[in-house]
Parts: sequence; C-alpha cells; structure tokens
Amino acid sequence: MVEMTEVIVWSGWVGGLAVGMYALFQLYVTGKPLGVSTGYGNVCSFVSKADFFRQGDYEERNSWRLWFIIGLPLGGLLAALTSPGEIVASFSVGQMYDSVLPQALWAKGLVLMFGGVLIGYGSRMANGCTSGHAIAGISLLNPPSVLAAAGFFVGGVIMVQLLFGLFG
Repeated sequence: MVEMTEVIVWSGWVGGLAVGMYALFQLYVTGKPLGVSTGYGNVCSFVSKADFFRQGDYEERNSWRLWFIIGLPLGGLLAALTSPGEIVASFSVGQMYDSVLPQALWAKGLVLMFGGVLIGYGSRMANGCTSGHAIAGISLLNPPSVLAAAGFFVGGVIMVQLLFGLFG
C-alpha cells in the first residue's frame, strides 16, 4: 500500500517576489534582461558541434548566462532543502497530466523531452524564451515580448485543450 504524504511548498507570492526582485537586480547590475534560452544555448555549445552555438550570443561559451542556468537547479535544491516537510523526487506534473501521460517512466520521459525540444524550438523562433519575454520583456513594456508571451499562452491553452480532448 502506498502511503500519501502531505507536500508543503513555498507560497506563490514568495516565489513571484523573488523572481521579480532578481529580474530587477539583474537588469540593474548587468544591463541585461532576465532570460534562459541564451544560457541554454551556452550549455548546448559544450555538447554540440553545430555552428549555430558558436556565433552571436553563444560566441562566449563561459558567460554569466551559463552560470545562471547552472544556478536554476541549485536554487530548486536550496528551496527543497529549506522547505518544511519531506523531499519527494517525482516525475509527476500533477494528477490531471498524469492521467494523460504514459505511465511507463521511459515513455513519460520521452514525451516530456519531446515537449522540451518543441519549447526550445519555439523560443528560438520567438527570439527568446517564456521567462525572457513574459517576465522581463513585459515588465519593460516591450511590444514584441507582449506579442510573444500572448502567443506562448494562447498556444499553451490550445495544446492543453487538444491534449485533454484527445486523451482525457
């Protein structure tokens, strides 16, 4: 029999305040807006031989954005270690999604990896990721970021409706 444990998480307003404060701090200190996709490209430059990852924003492989990307999972670990309650590692993305995703761990991982690739492709097409456009771009009142973020949200709503319409 599986024992259910209560999961205790940080309040959403704490995370939102922390992200907002960091975005302002980063813009003030570096003059660069918050974003993740360029740092992901820096990580890719270490494992890919593609010329794309050797030019433009990716020319400097050991950039601050690389360290930002490395810090994201470390920040998640710090949050988990400082939160009350038991740390539970899981590939679950919520009960609703678990009902439509494959049950086999390898298949669930494959679907989630494919989704990540699509998100990466879309962020390159939009010239930035959701965090860069939706958090930093909108806060700077950048019209292309408002349009890109609207596209991310509309695309997400459409895909969720299709996903649950077909499999839910």
